Amino acid sequence: MSLGSIHNSCVDDRSFVAGLARGILWIVWHAVRIPILALLLILQPVVTLVLWGAALLGILTAFLFEFSSAAPNFPFWLIIAISVGCAVLVMAYQALLNFLS
Repeated sequence: MSLGSIHNSCVDDRSFVAGLARGILWIVWHAVRIPILALLLILQPVVTLVLWGAALLGILTAFLFEFSSAAPNFPFWLIIAISVGCAVLVMAYQALLNFLS
């Protein structure tokens, strides 16, 4: 038995263990990913409707109060920032769905 065959045996054992670990991680990833994806897909219409609705309502309210002078200390830019944040959350939700699917 030469040194090369002992080295190849160790390499084969390491590659087997690495392949087994990758296989276990792949199974665990899918066991976690699929239920989360299913829940997010079920909630997608509600989340999208609520976030886009909040964004639209916030922008319309901000412009209404800014141009009507009904509330002189109305936080216009804060409401605009929150509305844009809602739109960004919709995009992040879609990106998460794409990542999980």
